[in-house]
Amino acid sequence: MRAVTREEIREIDRRATEEFGVPAATLMENAGRAVADVVLQEFNPLAVTVVCGKGNNGGDGRVAARHLRDAGVEVHEYTPETGYAEIDWTEVVVDALFGTGLARPVEGEMLALIEEMNGNGPVVAVDIPSGLDADTGKPLGAAVRAAITVTMGMPKVGMLAPEARAYTGRIIVADIGYPRELMR
Repeated sequence: MRAVTREEIREIDRRATEEFGVPAATLMENAGRAVADVVLQEFNPLAVTVVCGKGNNGGDGRVAARHLRDAGVEVHEYTPETGYAEIDWTEVVVDALFGTGLARPVEGEMLALIEEMNGNGPVVAVDIPSGLDADTGKPLGAAVRAAITVTMGMPKVGMLAPEARAYTGRIIVADIGYPRELMR
């Protein structure tokens, strides 16, 4: 399986919806379900903290939170607007703060939030650990140190860099419904 850059995965997303008619909501539903399945299989938690940012990564996190609730897990869901100081950390954390599109250093409250996630339980990252550059595998100021990263469709080039391993943990590639023609 090949690895893709930030721009390549953005183009695959675009083409999947525009040329192949795969609704973006379907891709997000499949991504969130994949994350929830991994959390349940690997940790079987009673409670999970899901930290959701804006955009598709946060949407994947919200879908994962719904699937976890449906499975009977107590879910504490937070967005940056919630304020990280108010987070009730649980036995497992789902990182859906930043996705592959992040290309600037993490600062301020978001930096503090990443540091908080790193200090609370095993983390399952959605697509890529927040703060990790998808193309270089280097932290953009700071990055989540995940136990497991559930990446969508294909691994990202930066995730395979040797120094990225400390942030990605074990990488699980989830099939979220990209057309096979786009995976080549």
